[in-house]
Amino acid sequence: MWVLVVYDISENDKRNKVARELQRLGLSRIQRSAFVGDLDPQRYKDLVRICEKLVNGKEDILHIIPLGLRDWERRVVISGDSDGREAVPLL
Repeated sequence: MWVLVVYDISENDKRNKVARELQRLGLSRIQRSAFVGDLDPQRYKDLVRICEKLVNGKEDILHIIPLGLRDWERRVVISGDSDGREAVPLL
């Protein structure tokens, strides 16, 4: 299952720990506070469990958004550092 994880965590140490854990689980950073990856069901459960332990402040929030492969393939990436936008062709 593809997942998108986005978060807003105010404390630097906690934010860095969350990022390390997401990378350890195999997710790739796509922005400073956004990660994406393909997880099997057990890794998905691990992700939820770990995030529940790490994100506990009233000001902190973390979203885990399951994506179908088709959803991810249809994404459009717009970047100021590129020649415009990157569109992934539909299958």
